[in-house]
Amino acid sequence: MATFYQEIYKVVSQGLQELVDSQQAGKTPKNPVSETLYLNAWVTKVIKQQRYEHVVAKTLVAWQKQARSMGKNAQLKSQFEQIKACYEGIPHEGEIANTLSDAQLKAFYEQLEEQDWLVTTEHEVNRKVTHHTDGQASLVVCSTQYAAAFDEAGEMVKPLSLFVRGDARALIDVAYGQGLLLYKVTDYKSIVKYHGEYKLFPRNAGTHLPELPTQK
Repeated sequence: MATFYQEIYKVVSQGLQELVDSQQAGKTPKNPVSETLYLNAWVTKVIKQQRYEHVVAKTLVAWQKQARSMGKNAQLKSQFEQIKACYEGIPHEGEIANTLSDAQLKAFYEQLEEQDWLVTTEHEVNRKVTHHTDGQASLVVCSTQYAAAFDEAGEMVKPLSLFVRGDARALIDVAYGQGLLLYKVTDYKSIVKYHGEYKLFPRNAGTHLPELPTQK
C-alpha cells in the first residue's frame, strides 16, 4: 500500500500531465479559466473511477468541494504545482523519501536561533504548561519525546511534536530548507500555552498534506 505522500504526488503529477495532454490535443484552451475547469472535472472523474488509493480520498473530496463552491476560482492547478514541487524538493531515492535524522533537526534548531527564535528542548512536556518568551518567537520540543523519536543511529522512527509561537511561514521555510516537512495539528491551542502544534514524521510521511513552503 502506498503512503500518502507517494499517492498524492502521483495524483498531482498525473492531473497536470493529463491537462497538458488535453491541451496538446486541442481539447482544452491554454488559459487559467479553462485549466481550472478541466482540473475541477478531472478530480470528480478520478473519484468516481476510484483511480487512487484510499489514503488520498479525503484530500480528493476536499478538492471536489472546493471546485464546486469556487468554480473557476478554485486554483487547483497552482495547488497541484505547489504540491508537486514540494515533494520533488525533498531528498528521496526513487519513490521513497529519505529517512530523517537528528542532525537535520539540530541544524533546523541552529538556523532558527540565528533568526532570533528561542529554541527550548531540554524539558519534558507531558502536561499543560506555560512558556514565557517575552514576545520572542518560540519553538518548544519535549526532551522525552525527542529521545524516543530517534533510534541509536540517529534516524527518526516515531513522529515528533513541535510547539510553535511565531512566524509559521518562516518556520515552514526553514524546516523545508533542511529537508523537513511540517504537518499542522493546531494553529494556536496546544499543550504549551499560546503555542500551535506541528508534527514531523519519519520519512516526512504524514497522513495528510504538509504545510507547503514558499515557492522560490
